[in-house]
Amino acid sequence: MALKTVDSYEYRKLDSSSNSVHFSVKKISLETHCSALQNEVSPYYRIFWIEDGSGLYDIDFTTFSIDGSGIFCVSPNQIFLVRNEKVKTAYVLSFDKEFYCVETHGKEISCNGLLFNNVHRATGVSVEQKDTALFSVLIDNMINEISNPGNAHREMLETYLRMFMIQTLRLIDDEEQKISVETHQRNQIVLDFIALVDKHFRTKHAVSDYASELFISPKSLTKKLKSLGYATPTKVIRERIMIEAKRELKYGTDNVKEIAYELGFEDPAYFSRLFSKEEGLSPLEYRKG
Repeated sequence: MALKTVDSYEYRKLDSSSNSVHFSVKKISLETHCSALQNEVSPYYRIFWIEDGSGLYDIDFTTFSIDGSGIFCVSPNQIFLVRNEKVKTAYVLSFDKEFYCVETHGKEISCNGLLFNNVHRATGVSVEQKDTALFSVLIDNMINEISNPGNAHREMLETYLRMFMIQTLRLIDDEEQKISVETHQRNQIVLDFIALVDKHFRTKHAVSDYASELFISPKSLTKKLKSLGYATPTKVIRERIMIEAKRELKYGTDNVKEIAYELGFEDPAYFSRLFSKEEGLSPLEYRKG
């Protein structure tokens, strides 16, 4: 294996008694193209930038690939698995909700539901060589600010992070220039719906609960989802529940009954029947598989 260097730069609140890391930049460098990242589940929001390399990854049981250079985003507690990769340089940006709340501040740049909090579609974008300098400068600025903090230290780091996300969103926009304004409006409602599901799927299983929060009818929500290639709202909610169930069955220690209760099912037997219908295996069979 090639010589691997990992440099970590971390931001902590000086007045915090816990001394927790709220934002970090990790640079991974190898002499030759080789395996760089590792399987993990993290409580942080993470942005992976493969600056030079290629890879095949699973994010919550969905396969995602990068070839040459690319960026992909992972939300807290999503399962990240490396299937195959040959990377020379990569960066991992990690931050918690205290440093940057995607659900509130993220709306200002439309990253909630597009870059993060959307388990139904892995979020990633290829980066052409002409665009890599933009991200390199922002990364260098983050590292320099962490290493040499000045006035408004936290605000500067948040600004660089926002700029990194905005540049990523611009790359996505460039790929979708032909989409009409009407489609973008439908897409935003869908993203808002998915973000709400990701937030409330343990306690709200009815489509009407989400439609009322979006101020539209369940029928209109169904049409908007269908127009953009998504499944029905009911299916989206069930898929989110199943993803969490599979996470717990594969990587957790709770028994099936406890998982059912945690996911908002009063009847564990109904949860088991639903899981078997959706996945083709009973919860216990899936855990053993």
